[in-house]
Amino acid sequence: MKRLISQEEVLKNKDQKEIFVDKNTLITAAARDLCKDLGIEIKCINSVKEVEENKESTKKEYIEIKEKENQAVLSENQIYNILKDGINQGLISESDIERMLG
Repeated sequence: MKRLISQEEVLKNKDQKEIFVDKNTLITAAARDLCKDLGIEIKCINSVKEVEENKESTKKEYIEIKEKENQAVLSENQIYNILKDGINQGLISESDIERMLG
């Protein structure tokens, strides 16, 4: 399951110096820009364990990444509405969605 970091999450943690992400994290362009403006460094890690080890050894502030197995970030209804709005605004087509789903 992918994790999404938006401007809202960055703003909630604006006092942090680093944000740790893994390969299953999506960061919006606006969130990346905001991190840059706030001087927050985005660091890619391989696992939550690696973050814990880094926390213990360096005592740096960070956004905790918690494994959320089988827990959706967005509901089916939210995903549907996002895709529907994207189609209605001409940002994405139904064939684009079919390609994504394979």
